Amino acid sequence: MVFEGLPLVDAVPTGMPTPDGVIAALVLVVKPDVDQTEVDDFVARYRLIPRGQTARAVDSQARWTLERDGRVTIQLLCPDSAARIVIPSDPRIHQWTNLARYGGGSLSLIIAPGLPETELKTIGYHLGPYGGPYWHISVGCIPL
Repeated sequence: MVFEGLPLVDAVPTGMPTPDGVIAALVLVVKPDVDQTEVDDFVARYRLIPRGQTARAVDSQARWTLERDGRVTIQLLCPDSAARIVIPSDPRIHQWTNLARYGGGSLSLIIAPGLPETELKTIGYHLGPYGGPYWHISVGCIPL
């Protein structure tokens, strides 16, 4: 994966249960040596909102695209900068984008500091009701 304009992270594409069904989510697990100030700056710059608040794609300047070669590009924009994530083409990523399209075209981009690993069980506990802090943004699809 390619990351531009983000803190050092590992990205985990997954699905998350909601009261309305499963949604596609890209969880950005912040590496342990990243200073919290860097995370706070990223969250403020791209207007991610804390857990417990509803993120809507219409309110964000974040978009994703399935490129013709099968890569997925996620762009976050703000007046003075931009960030980008490029996920290589892979059949599993195509299933993940189909989940996003099935759910209305949006995916949830989540940044989660303080996780010791990227295992789904650890991520699930952190994002669950008694877990730790995270911020998220809804990313709308730009079809080609």
